Amino acid sequence: MSFPRRLVLAALAAAVLSFPLRAQSNELSLSFLPTVAVPLGPTLSDGLPFYALGGGGSIRGEFAPAFARWLFGRAFFDYEFLPINGASSDSLSLVYGGGAFGAAYSPTPRVALKASAGGGLYLAMSEAGSVRNPFVEGGAELQLRLSPTVAAGLGARYKYLSVPGAALYQGLSVQLGVVYDLAGSRKGSDVRLDQELGAVFPLFYSYYDKNPFGAIRLVNAESIPLDKVRVLFYARQYMDAPRLCAEFDRLPAGATKELPVYALFNDAIFRVTEGTKAAGEFALEYYYLGKKITKTVPATLAVQNRNAMTWDDDRKAAAFVTAKDPMILGLAKGIASMVRGDTGAAAVSTEFRTALAVYQALGASGVGYAVDPKTPFTTLSAAESEIDFLQFPSQTLAYRAGDCDDLSVLYAALLESVGIETALVTTPGHIFVAFNAGLSPENAARAFSDSADLIVRDGKAWIPVEATLIKDGFLRSWSVGALEWRDGVARERAGFYPVREAWKTYEPVGFAEAGALVSLPTQDRLLSAYRAELDKFSRAQIMSRVAALQAQIKSGKDADRAANRLGILYAQFGLLSDARAQFQFAIRSSELREALVNMGNVEFLDGKMAEAKGFYERALKAAPNDVAALVGLARAQQALGELAGFRESLAKLQDTSPAAAARHFPAGGASARASEAEDRKVELWTE
Repeated sequence: MSFPRRLVLAALAAAVLSFPLRAQSNELSLSFLPTVAVPLGPTLSDGLPFYALGGGGSIRGEFAPAFARWLFGRAFFDYEFLPINGASSDSLSLVYGGGAFGAAYSPTPRVALKASAGGGLYLAMSEAGSVRNPFVEGGAELQLRLSPTVAAGLGARYKYLSVPGAALYQGLSVQLGVVYDLAGSRKGSDVRLDQELGAVFPLFYSYYDKNPFGAIRLVNAESIPLDKVRVLFYARQYMDAPRLCAEFDRLPAGATKELPVYALFNDAIFRVTEGTKAAGEFALEYYYLGKKITKTVPATLAVQNRNAMTWDDDRKAAAFVTAKDPMILGLAKGIASMVRGDTGAAAVSTEFRTALAVYQALGASGVGYAVDPKTPFTTLSAAESEIDFLQFPSQTLAYRAGDCDDLSVLYAALLESVGIETALVTTPGHIFVAFNAGLSPENAARAFSDSADLIVRDGKAWIPVEATLIKDGFLRSWSVGALEWRDGVARERAGFYPVREAWKTYEPVGFAEAGALVSLPTQDRLLSAYRAELDKFSRAQIMSRVAALQAQIKSGKDADRAANRLGILYAQFGLLSDARAQFQFAIRSSELREALVNMGNVEFLDGKMAEAKGFYERALKAAPNDVAALVGLARAQQALGELAGFRESLAKLQDTSPAAAARHFPAGGASARASEAEDRKVELWTE
């Protein structure tokens, strides 16, 4: 085998050996470079260069390892033809074979600057004969990447060809040509997407549109940045379209980025009644050197049953409070209507009476407490990652039984469906309910004998109710709930989560159990249970305080103020005739301003708007800026349809107390329809 042929085979063998085991990570390119040979020596005795300008070409293979792409190794095979000066026909043909090592620097993804040094063997041939010896070289090159596959290269290599004791030739090989990347068709695909997906809970299917249920790790293992990167997730079975999870301009070479995973599920996922798995996929879109690349990565979605949740965030239970469930609405609205129609009982507030009636109705319907042995709340609530099974309100009604969480959710849903604000209250291993009593903290303190049984938060008075004691009645459940709250607060382990606030994060779903039928007791039975508990409450609240105030009145010491306080007590429990008598006594005794305001409130509650207006005006003569009197006067004028007077009173109230004006007249002076005052409810009783 001739020497030139052996050089060719050696160069090809070097290229084959340098081919990477993972072409996507390592880089291998093949270059075809026409050459202009510029002789630098030797020279003749008169200084004339021995060789004239020549030409040739080069074929080379280049390898850059994945762990250090700024380094490269090169195997090459060159041919150059050099005319000999002064010889009409003689010339020198040079065949080179060898290798080099070098380093590269890329100021931009498309530009690379390279420097190398190496050597090998050459074969020189002329008419005088041939010679082969070692040579050394060094060079520099500029490469411009035109596409993932093709680049243009411009460079120069200095070569020194030795013979014993001298140099046969030294010169520059200026090369301009094409560099072809053997793995170019796969360039840009060495991007890894590692996924960590959590379980999907159907109840929160809308929650995942803005809150991630998993994360991915995006790794750019390429030597060039990725541009205009987009990551989408799609589960065909439960999604109408892919959901964009992330979008950003650039992922640098070798960089890793942590990204959240979102999904906009449709309501088909809510039909999952048993845990299952579903197929999904990630679509990764990006540009690599101007070429758009799309990769698809399969994913497995673990879907829990629709009743499942974890207690890592207690607010999640609010999603089960389905206040718009037709079954819940029908039951609650019927009870609320019964309460409003019962004119013989008007204790405290409509909210309080309705909440009491709803609770008594559950007991009369046979709903009771039953621990779920598979998912006891006391155990699972302490383990944030454990999956609990909660019943929807209509399911609890149909089963007539539930754990503490099931009953709390049911009671909250019934109250919310008729507009009563609720909160979920948690203590270690337990959950119960609180509802807004519809009273200011000051009025609640007057209405109830023990203010320690209330939860005062954000200017509202809440009543805690232990939902597992349905069969013991409302009052017992309230007493135990208050005790549990105080104990939780003392141990600094009480949670209070208003349902409407929680809904902003964990939106409830439309749920109706097909075929679920609930037979309720007759209205007479429900009304009887309600009245019995309300009477029991009223007697317990009033008796001791009435006796104490009556004794003070008889003593004559501050009798007018004692009578005023007694009148407030009677009024708050719906005893308007008794309240009127006490306020009249206080007015006769001293024209007590507070009693005038309260007397106006009584007439307002009794529907006597003209009489109410007169008492409010009398109070304002004594104290022109009395907020309670201004509120009462404006409401009375509104009910009477006195537009000019209403607006005048409202304007004065807005100057005196903007907060009171906004609270009692949220629509401002835009309307003075009498219907807006027909909800005869008084919050401002004055002592």
